[in-house]
Amino acid sequence: MGARRGWLKLSLAVLLPVLVLGSAGCTYLQKGVTYFRYRVEDAADIGDMGITYTEQPSIGLYWNSLDMFPVGYSNIDGWFFGWGGGQVGLTRHYNKCYGFGAAREVIGWGKFDKDDESTLNVRQAGFLGVLIPPHQTTPAYTPACVHFFPHIGYVGFVWNLRYTEIMDFMLGWVGLDIAGDDGYDVARWSFPRRSEPAEEEQ
Repeated sequence: MGARRGWLKLSLAVLLPVLVLGSAGCTYLQKGVTYFRYRVEDAADIGDMGITYTEQPSIGLYWNSLDMFPVGYSNIDGWFFGWGGGQVGLTRHYNKCYGFGAAREVIGWGKFDKDDESTLNVRQAGFLGVLIPPHQTTPAYTPACVHFFPHIGYVGFVWNLRYTEIMDFMLGWVGLDIAGDDGYDVARWSFPRRSEPAEEEQ
C-alpha cells in the first residue's frame, strides 16, 4: 500500500508540471500562429495584382502612379482573380475611378453594395485631389498607386500598391498595428496601437 502511494505521489509530481507547462506551451503556440497569420493578412493588404472579368463590356483606362497625377476613367462591375482586396483567389470587385489631376476613386472588394458608399473604399486621389473639399480619404488607400489599366471589353488588368499598408505590415513585426486590423475584417486606423489579443477577435 505504501509503495502504491509512493508511485502515486511520484506520478503526480512528474505529470503536474508537464500538464501545466504543456497547456502554457499550447497557449504560446496559439499566440505564435495568430501572430504570423496577422502578418500574412497585412502582406495581403499591401496591393492588388490580377485580372478583372465582367459579364458586360466595360472600360478601365485609369492610371494613378505615386498618387500624384491620376488620369483616366474606369467603371468595372464584375470579378477579380489574383491577389487583391486582402485575399488571394476569386472575389467580387467593383470600381469607378475618374479624373484628371484630381480624381475620385470608389473601390469595392468581396462583400459590398455599390449603391452604399459606406461599404466601399472612397477617396479623392492625386496631389490636387487632397486640396479639394471635402477631402475624402480612405487611410488604407492613401497614398496609393492605383491602376485599373487596361480593361477593354470583358477582361482587364489590375496592379495597385498601398504605401500605408506597407508600413502597417513592417511595423506589425514589432507589435504595432497602425491599421487596427489585427483580428478584424476592416481596418480602424488608430495610431499608435498594439496588436489585439487573439481572444478579442471579431
